[in-house]
Amino acid sequence: MVQQDPPGGVEAQLLPELFRTADKASLDGQRETLRWYRGLISMLVIAALIGSFPGPDDKGDFDVWPLFSVAAFLVAGYFWSRLRRSNPQGRWYEARAAAESVKTLAWKYTVRARPFDGPAESADVDRGYLLQLEDVLRAFEDPEIVPPDTVAEITPEMRRLRAENLTARRTFYLRTRVEGQRTWYRSRADACESQAVSWGLGIAVLIILGAAAAVAQATGALQVHVFGVSSAAAAAIIAWTQLKQLRPLAAAYQLAARELENVGNQLSDLDVRAPDAEARWARLAAEAEDAVSREHTTWRARRAFPR
Repeated sequence: MVQQDPPGGVEAQLLPELFRTADKASLDGQRETLRWYRGLISMLVIAALIGSFPGPDDKGDFDVWPLFSVAAFLVAGYFWSRLRRSNPQGRWYEARAAAESVKTLAWKYTVRARPFDGPAESADVDRGYLLQLEDVLRAFEDPEIVPPDTVAEITPEMRRLRAENLTARRTFYLRTRVEGQRTWYRSRADACESQAVSWGLGIAVLIILGAAAAVAQATGALQVHVFGVSSAAAAAIIAWTQLKQLRPLAAAYQLAARELENVGNQLSDLDVRAPDAEARWARLAAEAEDAVSREHTTWRARRAFPR
């Protein structure tokens, strides 16, 4: 799952406060989600590990190890209840969708992309942008994501850059938004792919270890039930990688990077002196933003924690 790096430099000055609010809520939700899931999975593996220890030699002796397993299961149940009750995963997805919606609208307004094309100063365009931003405020009603006193705004930097000529806007947009986002997508795709391969090797090792332990236990050469522990550990890794969505994210990031590269090339080749340059720019810049936001349209559909 996505964790967007906070914008820096000019982009940080460009984006409205609503973006920073939603972005912080998303990062907080992500940290909380991963913390509780990490604890839940760890406790289940620990419970399996404790259960693998052999019991007392004398059948009449009290076996204390199952009590530790019960304690681990109780802690795991607590972590599960926290995930269900507070639903940080839903807040993570919801806030990320809000943040990216705001960022896309801000960039479209700034560079005069559709539907905010036209003259630099236009009351109709300003009104249209603010109305769409207010739609975002209404769509994400959780006060932990969008505080009730949040208002739609156009930042001074957005107005300043919108007033620039087409050449200046194109140079700024290609360097700051298109190339920056494409580089981020590619680096994240590589990171997700690398992590997926590493976790996959870990699962393979655990499967081999578990099979060997099962054979050793069947022949009486091993008294500790390593087979159960390795199975639980392998299942834990599978659950963790499913939570992180490494393979799907890597594919989505690679696709978004390719789309941005194609649109970026068209934007670079645009003849700014042509009579229809502004109209073509408005269309292509909107396509670039659509390529960026397409990956985020799935966030709200995947946001709810199962109850």
